[in-house]
Order: sequence, then C-alpha cells, then structure tokens
Amino acid sequence: MKMFEEFFFQNQNSSFSLDGQSLKEIPVDLILENVKVKCLSLSNNELKSLPEEIEGMSNVEVLSVQGNKLTSLPSVIQKLQLLKALDISNNQIAKLPNEICELKNITRINASNNKLECLPSTFGDLTTLQVLNLDGNRINALPESFRSLKNITVLNLDKNKLSHFPHVVCQLPKILILNLSKNKILTLPKHISKLTKLKQLSMNANSLTCLPLQLFRMTNLEELNLCMNQLTSLPDEVEKMKGLKVLQLSYNKISSLTDKISGCSKLRHLCVSGNLLRRLPESIGVLTQLQDLIANWNRLETLPRQMSLLRNLSIFECSKNYLGHIPLEIRKCSMLTSVDLGGNQLRNFPMGLCSGLPLKFLDISQNLLSKLPANIGEIHTLQHFNLRENRFTGALPKPLYELHSLIHLDLSGNAIQTVPEGISGLQNLQVLFLRGNRLDEFPLELHHLKSVRVLDLSDNLLGRISTELKGLRELRDLNLSNNQFFLFPAKVCDLKSLEKLKMCHKRGVKLTTLPKTLTKLRCLREFDFSDNIIQEIPDNIGELKNLTKLIGNNNHISCLPKCITALQNLQHLELKGNRLQYLPPYLGQLPSLKHVELEGNPLTRPPKSICDQHQMDTIGQYMNSEIAWNEKILQKAFRFVASNLQRRDFNHFCVKLRILPQDFNAQEDKQVPQKEKTMQALTKWRDLYNSEKETSFVGDQLVRTLVLAGLYTLSSQVQAIKIYAKAIRL
Repeated sequence: MKMFEEFFFQNQNSSFSLDGQSLKEIPVDLILENVKVKCLSLSNNELKSLPEEIEGMSNVEVLSVQGNKLTSLPSVIQKLQLLKALDISNNQIAKLPNEICELKNITRINASNNKLECLPSTFGDLTTLQVLNLDGNRINALPESFRSLKNITVLNLDKNKLSHFPHVVCQLPKILILNLSKNKILTLPKHISKLTKLKQLSMNANSLTCLPLQLFRMTNLEELNLCMNQLTSLPDEVEKMKGLKVLQLSYNKISSLTDKISGCSKLRHLCVSGNLLRRLPESIGVLTQLQDLIANWNRLETLPRQMSLLRNLSIFECSKNYLGHIPLEIRKCSMLTSVDLGGNQLRNFPMGLCSGLPLKFLDISQNLLSKLPANIGEIHTLQHFNLRENRFTGALPKPLYELHSLIHLDLSGNAIQTVPEGISGLQNLQVLFLRGNRLDEFPLELHHLKSVRVLDLSDNLLGRISTELKGLRELRDLNLSNNQFFLFPAKVCDLKSLEKLKMCHKRGVKLTTLPKTLTKLRCLREFDFSDNIIQEIPDNIGELKNLTKLIGNNNHISCLPKCITALQNLQHLELKGNRLQYLPPYLGQLPSLKHVELEGNPLTRPPKSICDQHQMDTIGQYMNSEIAWNEKILQKAFRFVASNLQRRDFNHFCVKLRILPQDFNAQEDKQVPQKEKTMQALTKWRDLYNSEKETSFVGDQLVRTLVLAGLYTLSSQVQAIKIYAKAIRL
C-alpha cells in the first residue's frame, strides 16, 4: 500500500528489505543484527510463520510481511511497542492474536486478503488506529469494542461476509472514507447520519433495495457509490447533498431519476448505466459543474435539450439505448472530449458534434448510419473514431479524409467494397479496422498510410495481396483471417517490421502450407495460423528468433520440426485439435516456454493428464525423464548387440552402418575385445549419421540396419527390448 511506501521513504536510512527472496524462514541472526531497524520489509516471500525472536526488534516502526504464506502471527507481536504501521495482507491468516490489541502506537493496519472471520474482542483498544484495511476476508461481524476506535479515518471492509451494516461503525466520529462494497448488506441504518465527517461511502454490490432518508443528511459526503444493488429509485432528499461530487448508481433497477438531483450543485460525475431509465431529468442542465455523464445500457429514447447548459461536460456516454436523434444543442457542450453513442438507432450523424468541439473520442458504432456529413472535418481534434456495424456501402466515406488528427479508425462490419483516393490525408492514422466488409482486392491506396501500425482486413473477400503492401513500413499487426487466399500471400513476408500476424480461416478457403519465406519476418513475435489444413510447420521456423507466441489450432500437424528448439524466446504454444501423437523430447529445451495447449490431439506421450495442465514445467519434467529413459534403452540395445554380434559378421555389419571396418580391425593387434569394438562402431555410427536425431529414431534405425545386414535374430531381439521398455514406461 502507498502508506507503507511513504513510511519506508521517510525512514530509508534505517530500513531493511528482503522482498522477493523466496525466504521460507527468517534467520535469527538477521533479527539480532538489525535490532535498531525502524522499517523492516519481508514482502513476497514464502514465510509460513514469524519467529518468536522478532520481539527483539523493539525499535521497528513499520513491518511489512505481505504476500507470504503466514497462517498466524506470534503473540510476541505485542512487544513491538513502537510499531506504527503493519502490513500482513495477502497471507492465509485466519485469526489475529489478542496480543495485537496491545500495540499502543499503531496507526495503520493492512490485513486485506486473508481468511479472517472475526477480530479480537478487545480490538477497540487500538485507540491510535487511523487506517484499517480488511478487504477480502470472511468477516461477518465487528466486536462491540470497535466503537472505541475514535481516531479511525479510513475503514475498508470490501469483499467480506457482512449481512448487516455494523452499527458500531456509526460511533466512529472521525471516519472520512468507508468501504463496505461486495458484502450482503440489505439496509443502511438510520444512525448512519452520525457520520457527519464522512466524505466517501462505497456500498457497491450489496443487496440494498431502498435508502434511508437519514443518509441524505450527510452534507459533507462528496462521493457516494451504490452500484450493483437492487435500488428502484433515488429519493428527492438527494437535493440536500450540496457537497456531493461523485454519484454512482450503475446496475440497479431505477426507472426514473428525480428532478431534485439538480440540488447537487457540485456534482461532477454521475453514472446511471445499467438501469431502466426512459429519460434523463430536464433539470440536469442545472448541474453546471458536471464533467462526466454516464448513462449506458438504459431505455433512453431522447435526450433533454437542457443538456446544452452542461458547459463543463467532458465525457458523455449513452450507448446501448434507443436514441434516434441527438439534439443540435449538444454543440453548446463546448468542453466535450469523449462521446459514446454506440448501440442506438441513429440514422443521421449528430450534426451538433460538427461544431468545433474538442472531441478526441467518438463512438457511433452499431447504429444505422449510411453516410457522413461533408463538414465532419470540423471535428479537427478527433483521434479515435468507431463506426463499426453501421450501414456504409460501396466506397469508404471520403469525408473521413478530412480528419487529419485521426489515430484509430474502426469501420468493421459494414459493406465497404473500395477505398477511394485521398486516404493519404490520414497521415497520423495508426490503427485501421476494416474487418467484415466486402473488399475483394487489397486497397492500393492503403500504402499511402505510412504511420499505420495495426491493420485488420479479416472477414473480407481478398484473394491476393498487392506488392504495394510493403509500403506499410510501420505495420506491426496484420490480420488477414477468413479471406479467400488459396495460397499463403507471399507479399506479407516483405513486411520487415511485422510483429503480429493472424491467418486463421474458420470460414472459406483454407491454407494447406506455410512458406519458408516466413523467416523473412525477423521481428515477428506472434503468429496465429489456426483453422486451416496445414500438415507441417516449416523446418526453418527456428529462424524467427523473436517469436514468443505460436498458435496453430485445428490443423493437420502430426509432428514438430527439430528447429523449433531455436525459438529461445517462445513463451506460449497452442496446437489444439491437430494430429500430434507425441511431443518430441527436445521440446523441453525451450527455456522461455511456460504455457502449452494441446487438447484435441491423439497424444500418447506425454499422457493427456500431464498435457492438460498447460504448464511447460510439468511437461518439461516428463520430457526430460523421457529423454533419459530412451537413452537408457538405446544404450541397453547397443550393449546387447555388442555382446551378441559374431566376429564373422562384424565387417558386414560395419558396411551396413556405412563406416569402415578396418578402422576397428587395426585394433586386433592390441587385443581389443570384440564387444568393445562393436560398441565403438555403434557410437561412431551414431555420431556420424544420427547425432541430431531423436533417441527413439536412432533405435528404429538400428533395427533396420540389423535387418539389412541379415542379422534377423538380433534385430528381433532388439525390437523386443524396445517393446518391453515401452510397456514398462506406460
């Protein structure tokens, strides 16, 4: 928490930290050597307990042991009488010792994200406590002594098991911030009005159905958060909250917003998303300090004209409603920077927005627009424009070309067929989404967009890619999925700066091969070629040294190339729904690979139970074990052949191994045993011809060579050794 960081900063000359050292226990010598330390941090280790000797650190004022595996605190914690701040968050503590209540100088405790069900009955003895964070526990009640915490200013009980508003909280006269969100509280008590200094109250995600009138007597309240409850109305008494600046009412069941809200003259942020509102109150124009108005997911059909009086309004969101018209008067909201009108029933572009407003973000997606006004260029500050899923047909709307500040443009899900000349005017454009249109040729004009970094042309009708594509020198992310490519578009491999490529084909023509020229994409970090009928990964893919994510789900891949071991930066591998029967042992040689998904393959090695864990550490352990096992069996086969090969058959066997027998016959003068000569011959054969091959492959080659040499009995016996070893392994 920030408060503990501040303590460390103020006392950095007397601080000691062993954060993130994987400590399982604190060495006693460490405690004895640092008895004068004022700030001690042992965060993010693996400590399961604190030693009794910690009582010797009597000078410590700040102690942080957050992010460990503590299940309890020692009773000697009471000896740390100078302790001011204690952070025990993110552990597994189920109960606090009674002795913690004897810390007479403690001002801040963070015990969030533990397993606390209750607090000690004498917790109220901590009369110096100012900040208490208990979120993410299992507390269902507070002790009666809690009312004695007269100096507490911040109390966080978010994400607990409270079914009632703790009445003792109403006895805390200095409390400024109170968070009881994500509990099971049904009502607020009348005595809540006693919290006269409270500035921020959060009751999100409870089960409130109504609000007591006493709540609105809290005239110092500045922020009231009541999202995700069961409220059906906001009482008229809300007008008494003259100091209210933030009001959050999202995701309730409010069907009407009272006109009396106009009394909250200092309101700056109003959020009523996810309710049943059919209109906003006419009096909303009186809220002249309002900066954010959020009303998504309601049933609004019109907007009040008095919105024009909201001269300080900066963010206006009214998506997923039934708006068919936006009043021209919106142009008087001269501070608007962000407008979201997506998911309405607009047939015409809101002309009031084309009035020199300082808009930077505009979302009119999922409406019924078929054209744009000629003067849309007057929104000269616009940077992010979303026109997804409207009714644009034919050519890309040329008025867009006047938006010279545009950085992000989304026209997905329309019926655009061509991109006319002039798009070069969008020289600042970095992100262009044209997914789900009717482009049947790569738009030549796009090569003028020298700044484009992300281009999505998926779900179109493209059958080939123009050489002009290489003009997109800054392109980092390209999606060409679900088009009509019969072959992988080779021109894509000329994009030297490309980092992310997606060529998935759930629909339409499917790719059968990947080109070896993929390796020209030296900067490529992510490659997804899922949902094709590709049978093999190119044997030079190891040259993509920067690749971190490789996805090839739902293809026909039956094996992985050995060169995949060169992908030293590969972290994520997905090959679900292919034809892999086994994973090669060398897959365990990828040092960065952490996540593997292989569901839907007929895998026998490693077993499905291991692969389903998706953890490369587990798979790697199995693979390393597999390598050692296969090597052991191969050496056993070598020794068996060496022990049973007759001297008369040695020369002929060497010929079949493609090595010179005289290299070993010269050793007869030294009286080298036949068995040793055969082992030397087999080792040399492996080094010359099979050094890069998988061990199991070498074993298969040995059997074939024995057959070619006419040594059928030996070959059958070696094959039996392999079969027996495999049966034991299974």
